[in-house]
Amino acid sequence: MTSDGSTRMWIVIASAFFSLLFVFFSLRRFRRRAILRAMPTTPIGGVFVGDVEIKGNAVARNPVIGYLCESPCVCFSWTISEHWTRRRTVTSTDSKGNTTTKVVTDHGSDVVANSLDQTALEVEDDSGRILVHWEGAKVEKETLFYQVVNEGEPLYYGKGPAGSVSGSNGVRTFSEDGIRIGTPLFVVGYARQREDVVDVEIARGGRKGTATEGAEARLFLISTRNEAAVTSGHGTAGWFYAIIGFLAVGGLLMIDAADDNGHLGRKFPWYFAIGFASFCMVFALAWFVWMFNELIDLRNRVVRAASNIDVQLKRRADLIRGLIECASAIRDHEGRLQKAIAFLRAQAMLENRKSAHGHAKVAMPMIDAIIEAYPNLKSGEVFLRLQEALSDAEQRIALARDEFNGTAAGYNTRIVEFPSRIVASFALMRRANFFEATTFERIVPTVQTSV
Repeated sequence: MTSDGSTRMWIVIASAFFSLLFVFFSLRRFRRRAILRAMPTTPIGGVFVGDVEIKGNAVARNPVIGYLCESPCVCFSWTISEHWTRRRTVTSTDSKGNTTTKVVTDHGSDVVANSLDQTALEVEDDSGRILVHWEGAKVEKETLFYQVVNEGEPLYYGKGPAGSVSGSNGVRTFSEDGIRIGTPLFVVGYARQREDVVDVEIARGGRKGTATEGAEARLFLISTRNEAAVTSGHGTAGWFYAIIGFLAVGGLLMIDAADDNGHLGRKFPWYFAIGFASFCMVFALAWFVWMFNELIDLRNRVVRAASNIDVQLKRRADLIRGLIECASAIRDHEGRLQKAIAFLRAQAMLENRKSAHGHAKVAMPMIDAIIEAYPNLKSGEVFLRLQEALSDAEQRIALARDEFNGTAAGYNTRIVEFPSRIVASFALMRRANFFEATTFERIVPTVQTSV
């Protein structure tokens, strides 16, 4: 096979194009695997604004019932396909003008009915519950129902349409995918402030009109598979694209190196070596740039995780101070009421009924004013709520510290692993220190309960 200069140039261009294309696909898969490996799993009660990874069970306030599986679900999509056999006549004419007619039998299936439905998804674990939006997410469902049914079976027309397609075989396939209530989910996305209540939610990115506007999740996934299966899947796909890219380049070089009879000449080994070296150089350069940016992002995540601890400490200081003032005010008012009642009781014991009645008239306006302003004066319940708020604040701080340690551990692992440690050494990256109580020590607000 003879190749002129123009053909050779196009072959080189095609080789470079396919090389870059498959390098891109390969590195994108490796990047997603790296994101999952480095991101710590956060308890739902400790989710903060930013990229987050959670695990929990699917729940919904208003579940939908699957059409085929008839189970409570958060989402489902079903399809009914009817199989057919059709014959058609094909007429062809050869180069000599001879006409040939033959009957061709085709087999296939048509979708005769399908639909989908979903409701608001929430994910729940032992620490809390969080809303997860569907929009923009890659949703990996599980098979809820699959059955091949003949025409005589009840399901055939019970769930399927009454009509039939042309050439029907009397066989239908019923399939349904979705997520049942209670199914364990693995979710990766962007946590942001909710619009309706003071809480966080997981979505594709930040909310317009807020400080998170323009932020995008590096990966937005809702999966019924576990983290290990998702991570290994991305790694396998990354190596697959890398091998396909190399084989595509090698195949084009073989075409260029072949002679008129299709045999490889002496120049093929040199072509192969040059092509292999070029592919490796392109892959290595793209990988270096990607890894450098990835490590920088991980380092910034460590900084953000550290700042989240201070955010929770500030929240505790502001919240508890207000709660203490409110509880103290209620305690003082209840104390005044108790003193007034004690005064009446003392008067009833020491004076006659007429005299006591006179003192009661004097004290009653004060008692009525207190009761009207605070109809349910129960300081015990107030202090119980204060104790719960303190416990919640401390739990949030503990979760923030745990997230910081998890993020720092992921970053430290990446900068010492080979080959990412090469890039880390080039960028002079140093390991992050784990949380130390003395470093982050703050004054905890005290609650005075004495009257």
